[in-house]
Amino acid sequence: MKRYKMYKKAEPVCLNFEELLSSIILPLVIVSYVSYPVMYFFGIMITVFFNGVMTFMTIHFHKGLKKFIPILNVNSEEAGLKPACYRIFSFLLIFTVLLIADFGFYLLVLYQKKNEFSLFLFCSWLFILFGLPMVYYTFKSGQYYYKKKQQDLEFMNIILAINHDMDLFLAVDNIQFVNTVNRNSSDIKIKNNIRYYSHKEFISTKTKNRQYYASKEGFRELVQIPLNTDTVLLSWFSYIENKYYAIEIPFPLKDLMTEPENSPIDKFKVFRKETKILYLHLYLNGGVKFFYKDMIVIDCPDNAERVISEEDKKMKFGMTN
Repeated sequence: MKRYKMYKKAEPVCLNFEELLSSIILPLVIVSYVSYPVMYFFGIMITVFFNGVMTFMTIHFHKGLKKFIPILNVNSEEAGLKPACYRIFSFLLIFTVLLIADFGFYLLVLYQKKNEFSLFLFCSWLFILFGLPMVYYTFKSGQYYYKKKQQDLEFMNIILAINHDMDLFLAVDNIQFVNTVNRNSSDIKIKNNIRYYSHKEFISTKTKNRQYYASKEGFRELVQIPLNTDTVLLSWFSYIENKYYAIEIPFPLKDLMTEPENSPIDKFKVFRKETKILYLHLYLNGGVKFFYKDMIVIDCPDNAERVISEEDKKMKFGMTN
């Protein structure tokens, strides 16, 4: 099987300040302020023990923290050493953060009791507590914008609409738009697929209901396909024919998406830009047609079926003997 570089959506760095304040900053400030009198009157060891207790309580009772530390979402019912290691790591992570936050109060207590103050340690504490999170956020934001820029240079947005004949019930298994030169490929997840229903349900349902389903647009979503796409990989299963089709056909995207030059009076092109819509229609006997702006781009009236095992039929399409 050929390997392609699948499109992966670049996710921006989500920073909900209200949730961050309520789930991270405010609890940290409260625990740190409570740790200050504990440290002042009872010493460092009692303060460390207090932070350990607070860490244990945080892991078990502070549910909002799981949004920011995914490792805490590990299922506690899982058996084996791996979940236990995750729990230990999460405990050490929170415990370390509390100790770092308390280090500032340790410097304060040291100054109050012994009149000692280290500017270097104070600046280092400020950088670790506030600087490192900002550096991390800046790095992740830069990484996102770089990846987004690269994707804008290599992929394009297009609305893909998939339909089929009213008397044809099918399940699209895979559709990929591929640039065979740089091996970029789309990663399209087919939703609203007929395969989510059993074959018997479609056979036994009333004709009116079947026509209602068939008249609905099976798939219509904004997808990302590689620039200069030259090949389409398409596979689907036809329930009526009990046949599986898998084809690889040339796709002239470069010629298809070439827009005519606008007239000089078209000064507001940027405000009137429309997302392109590509239509795919599937027929009996493996027929395939691509439409773009009422123009037939690809017309394959029939294709040979491909052999598929009974196990795959059952697993992918719910077919039983």
